[in-house]
Amino acid sequence: MSAPKTNLEKQKWRHRGPLIGIAVAVALAVGLLIWMLGRTLVVEPTVEEEQPAEVEGSTGIPAEGTFTDPVGSDETPQVIESEPEPNPDTNN
Repeated sequence: MSAPKTNLEKQKWRHRGPLIGIAVAVALAVGLLIWMLGRTLVVEPTVEEEQPAEVEGSTGIPAEGTFTDPVGSDETPQVIESEPEPNPDTNN
C-alpha cells in the first residue's frame, strides 16, 4: 500500500522547520557536552597542593608514646583531655 498523494516538494517544505530545529538542538547538546567535559577535566590546585612542603625531619606532635626532643630538653608536651559530658541522671 502506498501513500495516496505524494508531493515530494511540498513535503520537503513542510519538514524544513522541524529538521532545522532538530539540528539546532543537537548542536546545542554537543556544545554543552564539550563545555561540561572541559570543566570536568580541568585540574584546579587544591588547598593541600598550595601549602608549603614540610621541613625535613619534622614529624609533628606524636600521637602516643614517649616524646623525644631533638634539642635535648626534658619538657614533655602538654596533653589536653576533653572533660566528660555531664550525666543527665545525676544532680550535680
